[in-house]
Amino acid sequence: MKKLNVIAIDLAKNILQVCKVSKHGELLLNKSMRPIKLKEFLAKSTPSIVAMEGCGSCHYWGRFAREHGHEVRIISPKKVKAFVQGQKTDANDALGIAIAAIQVGMIYGSLKEEDQQILQTLETSRKFLDKELTALGNHIRAYLFEYGITTNKGRKSLIEAVAIVLDGVDTRLPQCLKNTLCELTERYNATIKQLKSTEKEKAALVKQIEPCQRLMAIEGVGEVCAAMLYANIGNGKEFKNGRDASVYIGLTPKQHSSGGKTTMIGIGKHSGNKELKAALYQGALSVISRLPDEPRTAKQSWLIALVKRAGIKRACIALANKSVRTAWAILATGKHYEAAAFNG
Repeated sequence: MKKLNVIAIDLAKNILQVCKVSKHGELLLNKSMRPIKLKEFLAKSTPSIVAMEGCGSCHYWGRFAREHGHEVRIISPKKVKAFVQGQKTDANDALGIAIAAIQVGMIYGSLKEEDQQILQTLETSRKFLDKELTALGNHIRAYLFEYGITTNKGRKSLIEAVAIVLDGVDTRLPQCLKNTLCELTERYNATIKQLKSTEKEKAALVKQIEPCQRLMAIEGVGEVCAAMLYANIGNGKEFKNGRDASVYIGLTPKQHSSGGKTTMIGIGKHSGNKELKAALYQGALSVISRLPDEPRTAKQSWLIALVKRAGIKRACIALANKSVRTAWAILATGKHYEAAAFNG
């Protein structure tokens, strides 16, 4: 028998579906609510299990529910889908969330604190601006190439080439197209300023967050990796150990076992956090590329032997895995990182 009621919320922008199931398994209500009514409902309800799918605003509502004494469970939409019965309706979706929230062995997502979510939001904005800048740059290059004007790689080369084309003396581009090119270039320059401003704001925030400062002491972990690690792992309390954190990030081999035979098939390309894995790999590659001939720490000795035995790429994955485990230990214990000296 359950000890707490279950309040399942099917999140949306304006109308949210709320399903409440008693600790005895009885359906008490399943109706739609406005955000203001939902806040009142959560504030007045006795401590319950508040479950929702991992989607937009789930961390906001999770923190609000936690402030009023509720236990928050965030579930992947893919896992909820198996428990939805009947047709696709908000009521059925909310009931499916309630059923999934009390299943044995169900894995829940971690609730992000506000500073974690701020870092994640800034990183999302940075990636959006970076992609927009790349797309706009490619468009301008194609715009010029249609009239036989080629440009070198890089932002600086593109801006210089456009300045030459916009000069009144240059006649390679038809005059009627220069106004549009000028507007595209202004937008390109404005996007560069926005991207730099976002990166500067994120870097300043990382320097203010004390856990990020401790994470940056790990080899191969800079501001970008530290921010992403803290945004994903938080205080580490959601994971039993460093291996669980590494599994969550997607840096452990996938397993396919049957009949007592265990088969490891390597890490998945699409599992976990692809951006964080890529950043950790690049950081690990920079560390391995600067390894000294004579190791000065135990980690350097381990890396040199691993590179000789398994190659650079596998060593990078192994170091990224170890970095995540070390990051979990730092965040979970509150301690500082210290590289052990090598006595060889």
